[in-house]
Amino acid sequence: MKLKEESKNKPVLTTSYVLTNGSPVTFVLYDEDGDWQLFGEEEINEDEDAYLVSIEEMLEMEPALRKLPDMQPGQAVIREKESTRWFFVEDEK
Repeated sequence: MKLKEESKNKPVLTTSYVLTNGSPVTFVLYDEDGDWQLFGEEEINEDEDAYLVSIEEMLEMEPALRKLPDMQPGQAVIREKESTRWFFVEDEK
């Protein structure tokens, strides 16, 4: 599944740093439940820094997310701070 192919109103989890501080998304998880989690490089406190927003809002705010690869549930990708090239996170088992 590609993020840009999801329903525009589907909620995604992100952080206050991404929403209000302009921190670029550098880590994306498409979790086992089929939900998206989009984070920057900052360490977060889930109780204080987590926000739900729509996919449409995130795609408008961060156009590089349109270039995310096709992902399966449980997969994650990372990128360098300003790069638009995404790399799969290898399973460390």
